[in-house]
Amino acid sequence: MILNGVLHITGEHDTGKTTMALECGAQPDRICMFDDDVKGRATVDDLVQAGFEFGRYHDLTEVNRGKTMLEFHDACMDLIGTIEPNQFDAIIWDTWTRFANTCRMVVKAHPERFRKATGWAASGRIKGAEMNKEGTLYEAQIIDQLVQLAPTVIIVTHLKDQYLNNVNTGKEIPAHGRTLSRVARMRVWLRQNPDGRPVPVALFLKRFDKKIVTPEGLRTMCVVPRKVTPLVSERSVWDAIWRYWENPVGDRPPTADETPNAFELSILDGTLTPDQRRTYNLILKSGVMVEDDEPMSEPEKPTIESLAEAGKSAEEIAAKLEMPLVVVKRVMEG
Repeated sequence: MILNGVLHITGEHDTGKTTMALECGAQPDRICMFDDDVKGRATVDDLVQAGFEFGRYHDLTEVNRGKTMLEFHDACMDLIGTIEPNQFDAIIWDTWTRFANTCRMVVKAHPERFRKATGWAASGRIKGAEMNKEGTLYEAQIIDQLVQLAPTVIIVTHLKDQYLNNVNTGKEIPAHGRTLSRVARMRVWLRQNPDGRPVPVALFLKRFDKKIVTPEGLRTMCVVPRKVTPLVSERSVWDAIWRYWENPVGDRPPTADETPNAFELSILDGTLTPDQRRTYNLILKSGVMVEDDEPMSEPEKPTIESLAEAGKSAEEIAAKLEMPLVVVKRVMEG
């Protein structure tokens, strides 16, 4: 059994994100894996030594070697183009972040391919926002293309530090943009199991449902609670998910094991815990920026990349950093 649609897996270090993706239910010879996290190579080698044939494996760290961001994007699109519809049951992309970042670069490098009818705003700030939006839509189009090729697309991301007003809040968030939040059928955050077992606890950032037919017509049944704790007998998060599939949680109150604690609720709701809020406010009032757990006496100097992400045009960046315009454009184009 395999859950169809776009599935997003994120979570803490060493919780088994790649393992969960590979255990989705598809046979190894029906999986196409895009590996941009190196560790997948060892898993593929283990499968081969055990006598299993892996469908297709693309080592994106090797593909990226010596390439600019735009060249890396084009190389990945060429690999996607070699996949035939229904050739695989699942496409796994681990991790998605670097490729996703190339989508906006494509929009900036080839603006003529986007907004042909309406054109771009004359204001650099507005144009930057428009390009961000087009980059998000372009990323969604690529994910839709993957879904047309395989019924299940699993995208894995790591976590990154959250910053508000250039201050590290002490909170981690998934390392991806808005696209995945919108298009994914299921989004799960893996946490270390408190009982010490390697099977992680799953927090559902976005739960999936199933449709049932009743005398009153079509109804939607919620399958899983916000927190899923695998039983001792279950060797995978998927074992727990399929247990709920057979016995959906519906609208009943959650049990103690299904109830997130205060820290887990902050993850699910996107809020800060009281401790995180207190630390953030203290840092904000003191004017001391924090990055990588080391205090800084003054804010980090802006870079071409950070200003571009903020929607600044090449001309505005060149003026602010007092750099030649041609150098700025070259960096922005990857």
